[in-house]
Amino acid sequence: MLGNNIRVRLLVLLAAVACCNLLVQSAAACDKNKLARLASGSSLTREGKIPSQILEQKATSAAPMGRPASMVGLWNVVDTNQGQVVDLFFDTWNADGNEFFIDGTNPAADNVCQGTWEQVGAHTYKLKHISWTFDDSGNLNGTAIFHDVVTVSRDGNSYTGTENVYIYDLNGNLIQEYLGDQLQATRIMVDF
Repeated sequence: MLGNNIRVRLLVLLAAVACCNLLVQSAAACDKNKLARLASGSSLTREGKIPSQILEQKATSAAPMGRPASMVGLWNVVDTNQGQVVDLFFDTWNADGNEFFIDGTNPAADNVCQGTWEQVGAHTYKLKHISWTFDDSGNLNGTAIFHDVVTVSRDGNSYTGTENVYIYDLNGNLIQEYLGDQLQATRIMVDF
């Protein structure tokens, strides 16, 4: 018979493993849905799936509280490939160099992803976003790596940039790439 202390530790360990599994599945599903849209050439906007206020959102004031233009903050991002919207996301760039976003994918299919970033110029930033990939049966089959280079406007209210996506198998072999996505973002601020 297990003592109470051991039972509690076992339950905490099982809960931690379950949480890690959910995070891995969320990141992979987020990227898998975007990759499927890129591969098929389909648009996320087909059949009116995106509310117009999301696509048309404009920043309404300068960078928060008079701070200089910075990547840090919450962004509304539209990602296009060859003129078609392939993804939409609310993207948070944190001051510690980590990034977190929630995209327009159905939450039932998961829609949470994360990455790391660094400043490389006066207003230019690089983001590396990585996730696991899975086949249609849910088996781990590789990784997806997203490389973004973005430039924040001088007023700090918007950014533009490019994104390249690289897909690797479990042995680290490049098996597919999607190059040249265009990113356009507006800063989301407390404006009420």
